[in-house]
Amino acid sequence: MDLPKFGNIVKGLRRYYPVSDSSIEELVSHLNEWHYPKNHLLTQTGVKDNHIYFIEKGCARTFFFVGNTEVTNWFSMEGDITFSSTSLYHALPALESVQLLEDSLIYKMPIKTLNKLYETNIDIANWSRVIHQEALLKMQNLRLDRLSLSAKERYEKFITENPGLSNRVNLGFIASYLGMTQQHLSILRAEVRF
Repeated sequence: MDLPKFGNIVKGLRRYYPVSDSSIEELVSHLNEWHYPKNHLLTQTGVKDNHIYFIEKGCARTFFFVGNTEVTNWFSMEGDITFSSTSLYHALPALESVQLLEDSLIYKMPIKTLNKLYETNIDIANWSRVIHQEALLKMQNLRLDRLSLSAKERYEKFITENPGLSNRVNLGFIASYLGMTQQHLSILRAEVRF
């Protein structure tokens, strides 16, 4: 197995859990390589998706609509996974869309295959449990931050926790993620220098 070609994915798998080489080889043996252009939608609101996506190269955002307004609620980069939560957990149409923000190298796996791996490989099951715990904590912290931190403090925390992402992502998407207008974020960026 050519694991170096999955370098960012392997780092991402091991970021929160020490997945063994043999388990990684088993997982990547089920991945299919795809190259997608910037702005491609991996998942679309209202459409059931049957895949989970591993990002080897590129960047994506997850967003949903509130009325006619897009609200960004997650960013994914090299080594991350992305998917429709409702499709993965309940086999239902997506509530959110996943849009690529750069030309990307994506490896995809059928959700059905991932679920079988959970049943047969404790390493993969534990990795999934831990990564989903971490995502839940991140979402909870984001919600608490919106309630307890000023806009400037939220932006400073975002920059500290996501170095380099602000150079890769549209300012409007970051503003939406942080719960503020793009104009307000532009003013904050002028005040905050990292």
